Amino acid sequence: MKINDVIQKCIKIPGISIKQAEYSMELILNTKEGKGSMTFFSLFPGLSLAYIFINSPTWTAPDLRSDSSITKGPLLLNYCVTGRCEMILNSKNFVYIKDRELSLTECFAQKEYVYPRRIYEGLEFFIDIDTFTLENTWVQNEFSIDFRKISEMFCPHGSTYISTAAHETEEILKKLWELYDFPVSFAVIQMKIYTLALFSVLQNLEAIPKSQACTFFTESQVNIAKKVENIITSDLRQHHPAWELAEYFSISETSLKNYFRGVYGQNISVYLREMRMNKAGELLASTRLSVAEIAAQVGYLNQSKFASVFKKHFGVSPLEYRRTRHLDS
Repeated sequence: MKINDVIQKCIKIPGISIKQAEYSMELILNTKEGKGSMTFFSLFPGLSLAYIFINSPTWTAPDLRSDSSITKGPLLLNYCVTGRCEMILNSKNFVYIKDRELSLTECFAQKEYVYPRRIYEGLEFFIDIDTFTLENTWVQNEFSIDFRKISEMFCPHGSTYISTAAHETEEILKKLWELYDFPVSFAVIQMKIYTLALFSVLQNLEAIPKSQACTFFTESQVNIAKKVENIITSDLRQHHPAWELAEYFSISETSLKNYFRGVYGQNISVYLREMRMNKAGELLASTRLSVAEIAAQVGYLNQSKFASVFKKHFGVSPLEYRRTRHLDS
């Protein structure tokens, strides 16, 4: 499967457009839910690298399952710089990749890419093993890189591999990430060098760190966590105790908390506090509401308590935050 085929399917999805440049193709997401971009660089025939910047809860995926010509997905390596990304295993269970973790898989997203924290930045390598093997014999001869071997090492029997990046691997990935801000003609050459180094290191690991993909959640567990998130954030003035939510879903309070932490990477209370503070920051910057009114809108009846939590979150008081934002604009 070639990356150009996937990109062409993507741009047929509402809210996604394409911007072509000399060395890259950029997919741009712009919907009412959020924005984002995936910038693809074709480094070798059959191997592309994408820089991903997302500020949205989801990105609709092209339906590749309906294409009878596609018998097997590409090898995908993802490295999360910041945020959280949902991945679906062959077993139809869900796992999550987070900061400083990398994953290798041959599984595509089913319907959409999901970013539970609404923020994601990272790298994705897209390897069409058949094309790479056929058209890059010189790379295999010079560097002895065998992607079939890498796939068998990390993804035996179609499994998904997730682990914190080892030190040597992470150093290469960090250098690749920094190249995005370099002049493109120079950056592409460096991308090729670091990419070959990366896969050479992965192929020659004496001991592969144990995959952390063993911690997975079923579709029903993920759905409960997402419904809880919708309940607690739909009206930030309301307070929903965990026991009350657990009772609503007929599960234990411990299970509810575990599902939520598994999907969103935070305890319910920490996640909700961040949502409240971010909403308060938006209201301070975009409205003339008083601090007391904003505090009430995000669930704080005590203005002093609100101001204390806000300063701990942003490092400045609500009034200082408002003044700074107005000066910036």
